Amino acid sequence: MNRDWIKNMKETQRLKLSFWQTVSHYFVVVFILLIPIFTLISVFEIYVTKTYDGVRSAEELLRFSLPWIIPAIAFFFIQRFQLRFKKVTIDYTDEEFKEAVERTAKELEWTIEKNKKTYLRANRPWNWTGSWGEMITIIRLKDGLLTNSICDPDKWSSVASFGWNRRNIRTFIKNLNDVKNDIPVQVIEEKQENEWSLKRIGIRLLMYPLSAIIITAGLIAIYNSTIRGVIAGIAGISFVSIWIYADIKMIIKQKKARKHNNV
Repeated sequence: MNRDWIKNMKETQRLKLSFWQTVSHYFVVVFILLIPIFTLISVFEIYVTKTYDGVRSAEELLRFSLPWIIPAIAFFFIQRFQLRFKKVTIDYTDEEFKEAVERTAKELEWTIEKNKKTYLRANRPWNWTGSWGEMITIIRLKDGLLTNSICDPDKWSSVASFGWNRRNIRTFIKNLNDVKNDIPVQVIEEKQENEWSLKRIGIRLLMYPLSAIIITAGLIAIYNSTIRGVIAGIAGISFVSIWIYADIKMIIKQKKARKHNNV
């Protein structure tokens, strides 16, 4: 990040991404729109090029594709919201900030990419917790901090961090306050978030029906046997299968952890 990027982020209080990071961050929106895009191509072939060789009418194609636009719009605003910085008003010295970074990096296994006078950029790696990893950005201000954590846009596109984005920022701010108050590092047993919390249940109530719809639509697209349908169908089924696998993996892991702790 250069000075212009830092200035822009301070003014807008929004995280600035490179072109390919932006593509990765919003990939879920493009992915959901694949079927409407392919449908429009077919409609174009029906009315303009007269080369359409499918069996559905233009009206049927449009009725099938319209429901996909709603979740695409929803995910666009969700991903856009994730780029906002949260301002934290707090006084600190360079030494206190450095110590808080070191504590958090050790506790959450952060990899520090840049730690400058004006900003910090760190990454948390993937570790079978349901998240592919996060990118943490902290802009240093005279009267506080601008903090942001998103699913790492330099890795496989993801829309859910399973609580890690919140935990990254919360842990850093806690460590900074501890350093300011001369509270020594404490060895605290890691607490597993409840996989059946209200938030997790809400996410599943949204994602599992949506996943079922995407899988069904994908199977229908593959059954139609057009090249575009097969590509879109396989891509859709693969995308939701990865999310479902990660969610089930997290549930199993946390159950095993609780069972081990109760022994």
